[in-house]
Amino acid sequence: MYHILYKIKRNNITQMKGMKLIAPLIALLIVFGSGVALGGEEGGGGGDDSYFNVGNFCQYGSDGIAGKYALSGLEGCTISVYSEKSHLLDIIYKSDHIELLFQIMDDALLKKLLEKEEWLKDYMSELSYKKMTFEKPEIEFTYGNCSVEIHDTSISFLKIRTTGRIVFSNLSCYNITGEGNIVGLSRDNFSGTIISSQPLDEKDGEITAYRDVMFRGVDMRPLSDGTEKFKKVEGTVEGAIKTGTLGGEITVVMKDGKYNVDSVSYYDNVTIKNGTLEPKRAEFVVSGDENTMGKTIKVNIGSGAISSDNLKVMFDGKEIPMASTLADVLDPNDDGLQPEYVKMNVTSASGGEFFLLISIPHFSEHTIVLESIARNPIFVGMAAVCAMAVVIAAAWGMFRKKEPTL
Repeated sequence: MYHILYKIKRNNITQMKGMKLIAPLIALLIVFGSGVALGGEEGGGGGDDSYFNVGNFCQYGSDGIAGKYALSGLEGCTISVYSEKSHLLDIIYKSDHIELLFQIMDDALLKKLLEKEEWLKDYMSELSYKKMTFEKPEIEFTYGNCSVEIHDTSISFLKIRTTGRIVFSNLSCYNITGEGNIVGLSRDNFSGTIISSQPLDEKDGEITAYRDVMFRGVDMRPLSDGTEKFKKVEGTVEGAIKTGTLGGEITVVMKDGKYNVDSVSYYDNVTIKNGTLEPKRAEFVVSGDENTMGKTIKVNIGSGAISSDNLKVMFDGKEIPMASTLADVLDPNDDGLQPEYVKMNVTSASGGEFFLLISIPHFSEHTIVLESIARNPIFVGMAAVCAMAVVIAAAWGMFRKKEPTL
């Protein structure tokens, strides 16, 4: 078979050689212009020691793709996607890059085409890649009857829809648990979940889904300490995805003095988009089907992106309370129409990172605002002076009472 190989490389420039395509196939490459490289150094104090990461990358002709990428947790895994009649593509996760292989046509058909159209030989020998910059935080494309969405931030995400089967292979090194339409994968400090609307088949390190599949994974390795506590929290979040109460999450990081954002939707067409982003104030718009049951969303804040000092959370212009427990906020339908939130600090080496879980009890379109209320140093100083004056006056009064009368 004749393939297009599309490689995403981490940490250095890779060589992409020998890829000669006929003119009608150029458009196929252009559809990948929404790709993303993830896990790059952050501005504002962030870097490799940050937990939440979102980046971008560039493709440079025969020089390949430059970038730095977060590990996905699926290293060594191949995902093969089929239509009802044929093998469409493969997604191959390796230790430092992801490869996408697309089935285009067989060698016999290509040879016959070249024999008939002599001009194509010269044209193909002159073909080279144009310089392209990929700025969006995901690879998202449609190929044949198949649609693919890949995110590779610290929260790895993959969603595939097709008319045939989807096969995850080379999973023998993972601990595979679960049954029905939900299967868990774990290894070392990595934990992930494969979910489908159809029952999943698991046999000899292979998992087969039909028509659709969603994967979400979390790698704990970037955490500096408190890993066991975070594993417990993340396990609770995974449980909310399995039960369908976590609708999606958005990650906000600061890189080179600019904000980078990545948003993922899990269920019921729930979408999260960012509005204004500032160090002391961030705005998000959450929307969904009005018939959708309540959902919880997760907001991940990278180092230096938004201050958590005296943070308050506003929902449609009104401040909302903090939930009593993590389980409470992950059950958005238990408190009537009252939204609430929980804030969790993330113990990465860079510090200053946290995430919020915010319950949305009913859907249409809502605005969520995070505000960091910094104390005015002048007022703080005045309060300190007043407090000291009170102490001095009280002490002087006690001293005067002890003086002997003449």
